[in-house]
Amino acid sequence: MRLFKTIRTHWKKSLFFFGASVAGSRYGYNRYCESLLLRQYCQRIQHHSLSKIQSDQPIRQIIVFLNPSSANGKGLKIFKKFALPMLNMSGTNFVIVPTAYEGHVSSLLKYIPERTEALVVAGGDGMLQDAVTAILRNEKCANLPVGYIPIGTNNTFCSRLLENVSQQSHVDLICQAVVSIVEGCTKKMPVMQVTPATGNTVYATSYFTWGAIKDAIDVIPRFWWTGGLRTLCGMLRYTLQSGGPSNVTASVDGNVTDLSNITITPSSTSLLKYAHPAIYERGKFLEEVGLAVNQRKHASLLDKLTIGREAETVDNITIQPLTQSKFYVDGEPVDSRTVTISLLPDSLNMFVPETPLQTQDVKVIPDMPQSVTNVLLWLRNSFS
Repeated sequence: MRLFKTIRTHWKKSLFFFGASVAGSRYGYNRYCESLLLRQYCQRIQHHSLSKIQSDQPIRQIIVFLNPSSANGKGLKIFKKFALPMLNMSGTNFVIVPTAYEGHVSSLLKYIPERTEALVVAGGDGMLQDAVTAILRNEKCANLPVGYIPIGTNNTFCSRLLENVSQQSHVDLICQAVVSIVEGCTKKMPVMQVTPATGNTVYATSYFTWGAIKDAIDVIPRFWWTGGLRTLCGMLRYTLQSGGPSNVTASVDGNVTDLSNITITPSSTSLLKYAHPAIYERGKFLEEVGLAVNQRKHASLLDKLTIGREAETVDNITIQPLTQSKFYVDGEPVDSRTVTISLLPDSLNMFVPETPLQTQDVKVIPDMPQSVTNVLLWLRNSFS
């Protein structure tokens, strides 16, 4: 009875300490789940590293290109905490080479040893795009297997390498990627070749996008101080300030059409094109974005905004901008000029998991919701 009286008298302090206790318990539980997952994956790698090799057989040597500034400067910390312990106990000679600037991988590939058996990229989508472009331009390294450790903020390429990505934690994705590199199972993956009218050719592994939706997404980080309302505030700010989406003239398999937004992703045999006509008036754009965000909770924002769109299958597409803007190749901005996008099937040899790991039933509490409309869903998933 005295306890309830104290809570009622000091309800503000009680509410504060209750919230802090819930947040601290949730943080500790998630760290405990991460340690359990890491232990299970380490046991699998330990079993693989105990296999005997011939006395005259050389140890595998793999070069790891690490972007320490990925994940908002936390890339090196994440790599040391989750990926490095598994690499050290694998029985393979991993040489870790940090990158300092964009295009650094291209210059580093000139000095890799001849006995290098594979290359590994540790970073996000931008780092992977930069490394893949450098590898495919280098004839000596084009045939080497490539591994990807997703330690960045945006890791879209994981959805093509791993299954059920939206239902797995970031630690689980990192561990699966390291296991696939150690076990050495590879798979041929398609890559998009983006050829500008002037300049060097670049290669995209995940997507090529341009238009109103991408411009609106770039505004969202400015409203970080609004918390869960930043998505809504960013979309509202773009809708009210923009004078309407700019257009491009696209030649799709020889057919010319006008577009206001376009997203292109590679499939195994051809390109998948998400083309949106110019229907984004003020309010209409915000209405469609809000509906798309509510339809899918765990996917990336770019995927949410393409839900409900009919994807077309094309062989190649040529895009010519009518106004000054930027294209985005795997999230990295490039100058807007006439570009031709085509598919290079089976051009990248990637490490993939050989067999799925049967982990124990370890449940990590979902992350905080990105919009107010998902609060009830998050509460239900957190305590179910």
